[in-house]
Amino acid sequence: MGIVKKQAYKNTILSYAGMVIAYVNTVLLFPFFVSSAQYGFYTLIISISVLYSLIASMGIPGILLKYFPFYRTEDRTHNGFIHWTALLSLLGFSAVSVLFIVFKPVILSAYSQTSPLFAQYYYYLIPLSFFVVAFNYFEMTGRIVYQTIYSNFLQTILLRALTTVYLLMIAVKWIDFKDFIFLYIFSNGLISLLLLISIIYTQKFSLRIKDYRFKAIRKKEMLNFGMFTVVSSAVYVLLQKIDTLMLSAMVGDAIQGVYSWYFNIALVISVPAQALNRTTYAIVADAWKTKDMSSIAGVYSKTSIIQMIIGCLLFIGIIINRGNLYAIARNKDFTDPKYFGLFIVIGLGFLVDITGGLNSYIITASHKYRLYTLFIIIAIVFCIGVNYLLIPKYKGMGSAIAYLLTITGLNFGTWLYIKVRFKMQPFTYKHLIVIAITFVSFLFGYYFWKMPNIYLDIILRSGLTALIYGGLTYFFHISADLNEKVDKTLVKLKLLKGKG
Repeated sequence: MGIVKKQAYKNTILSYAGMVIAYVNTVLLFPFFVSSAQYGFYTLIISISVLYSLIASMGIPGILLKYFPFYRTEDRTHNGFIHWTALLSLLGFSAVSVLFIVFKPVILSAYSQTSPLFAQYYYYLIPLSFFVVAFNYFEMTGRIVYQTIYSNFLQTILLRALTTVYLLMIAVKWIDFKDFIFLYIFSNGLISLLLLISIIYTQKFSLRIKDYRFKAIRKKEMLNFGMFTVVSSAVYVLLQKIDTLMLSAMVGDAIQGVYSWYFNIALVISVPAQALNRTTYAIVADAWKTKDMSSIAGVYSKTSIIQMIIGCLLFIGIIINRGNLYAIARNKDFTDPKYFGLFIVIGLGFLVDITGGLNSYIITASHKYRLYTLFIIIAIVFCIGVNYLLIPKYKGMGSAIAYLLTITGLNFGTWLYIKVRFKMQPFTYKHLIVIAITFVSFLFGYYFWKMPNIYLDIILRSGLTALIYGGLTYFFHISADLNEKVDKTLVKLKLLKGKG
């Protein structure tokens, strides 16, 4: 866990710094400078570009992660593996882009009545999706050699900071919404270029190609894996984005914009998982290569409890500050109290997902990867069906309920399979203690005196809640890794004597 700890802590710091920027954008800027319909459209094109890029990638990120350990060489050519996967990514993007152009009338027909902006910006999705494909490829190329920090900085800090700048430019009327979309696409291209430069700078990959036919590569096997991966990954992302796509198509961008606003606020709960997964995925892939099941079980258990600890604190932290959140945003399109239930339901979905830990990846990185495709297809069919039934009556809440039910079912299914097939599971009595700690800390934070100043109230209310939560977590020794980190910090601050 040494590599995991070192990079995960750094990635966590970056992720939380990025979270702060994202919150400034989501809570302070977007509600003031764009309409709910424009915000809904902004989240719509992001959702479509992510799905577009996943299909276009041909499953290459998964291929890189699973097969690179088998092709790694000391001369840094890696048997042409990196060149072959890059070529496949370009071919995949070209093919999907042709289909995207050919089927334009069919795609537009779903949004012609509810999202008029979509037709106007249709072709903007091609360069945006290309940059997403490129960034994902370069990010995974870095991840397989345990270079995860810089890509995290580019995506969570730089891209969001540039978005902040563009929103402020809208505020002072230097640009309009169309310019904002163009600059956002440009920024995605910029971070992809910067990441490519950093990958080259590591000197862990050679540009030399010894065999232009790539004879050493088991192409058929990897293409087969890639197809399964792209189906499962695309369907999984569709599972994450189907609410956005269906809400925009069925009830319009404005309602979808409100839903997405709460979804993006709840997204903070998944930050610890995103930070840990940048490193733990590669650890699990290497462990599968050597059949080191004890290492997989250890990472599985530790990531589950750590992600639950941090996620639950963030969940109650937002709930106890609901009034402060609304006072800061001050846009009735977003801050009507009747909408806060969206955050509760979506937030519970995120908690279930991150507490499940690495269950989905343990399956996809194993020889049973095909099975996960079946899991995810069943989940998306269920999710689409529930959305279709609930959206007409409950609108955004219908999608939130569908998301929670689907994520819970998917995590239960993968957890049960891993428990039966691989004889491992991450849950212990400590997970129940975390729930109890969460409830107690919530009560203290919720019933704390209301301060006259909003920001003072946020600091004191959140600080008290975090202090009680952290103290109880430390006292009950929920996570040895977190306790060790706290002890080292206290020793450095000379508040605790070091051992020996």
